[in-house]
Amino acid sequence: MKIILVLWIFVLSLTANPGWAADPVAIPGSRVSLVPPADFVLSKEFAGLQGEKASVLVAEIPGAPYETLTAAIQGGAMAQQGVEITGGEELTGLPFRARMFRGKQKAQDGAEVNKWLMLVDAPTLTLVNVSALRDANTLTEDKVKDMFRSVRIAASTAGDPIDALPFAITASPRFSHRQALAGNGLIVTMSKPSAADKSQPGLVVSKTFQQPVPKTQWNQAVAAFVTSTQTLKLDKVEDPTSIEIGGLEGLQFTATGTSGGDPVKTLVTMLFTPTGGYTMVAMASPERFDAALPDFRTMMASFRLK
Repeated sequence: MKIILVLWIFVLSLTANPGWAADPVAIPGSRVSLVPPADFVLSKEFAGLQGEKASVLVAEIPGAPYETLTAAIQGGAMAQQGVEITGGEELTGLPFRARMFRGKQKAQDGAEVNKWLMLVDAPTLTLVNVSALRDANTLTEDKVKDMFRSVRIAASTAGDPIDALPFAITASPRFSHRQALAGNGLIVTMSKPSAADKSQPGLVVSKTFQQPVPKTQWNQAVAAFVTSTQTLKLDKVEDPTSIEIGGLEGLQFTATGTSGGDPVKTLVTMLFTPTGGYTMVAMASPERFDAALPDFRTMMASFRLK
């Protein structure tokens, strides 16, 4: 079961709600610094920058080989998440290997979004994910390339990426490894992801709704999640039940399916906030799921917004 690969593709597909500065800016919770577009500010909701109708999201992806993810993108893996890649090229003149991809995506409200991705072959694979509403004329490709060429990778992280998250979750003792994702997500596993144990149980927490979801549409949100996560193919989904965690209401359900062709069992919790919502996905192979389930439930119950 390729749990980590599922996570990589999911992170790549994220879209935050969407002149040049003279000095580079260090992105909190990451090793990345870059020269941002004019009028962009550091985001309070994710690791990156926020403009009026555009965003620059930075993520370090643990255990991800550069060649593997590059091949997955070129092979159309992101189309399963609604992102159409239309081209790509190597970025030269940098102190590291890097590649740019361009593409397009539809936002949750149906708006057309231009996307540019930069993969950096750093000690931990690093992604710079740029999204801009197509009608905004906020960013041109030349400006995006200039920003990409300004990227530098520091030896250490600027601040604690876990502390920078907009939420907190208490990991169970058996799940000792935590990795922040793009400043608004978290993966919790028993040990650091590696090629030797891609099938270890894991919990992924992410902000998946950037706009308020009316309670009358919560079931539709579940249905949309089930059909959109094609890298995690769910074929048997139990009826969602109501749940309340940390003062937030939502829905929870179990499901079975496949990940990378291997069978999986999942426990999914969706919590809705006044400004959007979070999804927690606990996943393991069928033979390991029941043993991990008490830990999954305990960790999910500890979720709190900061």
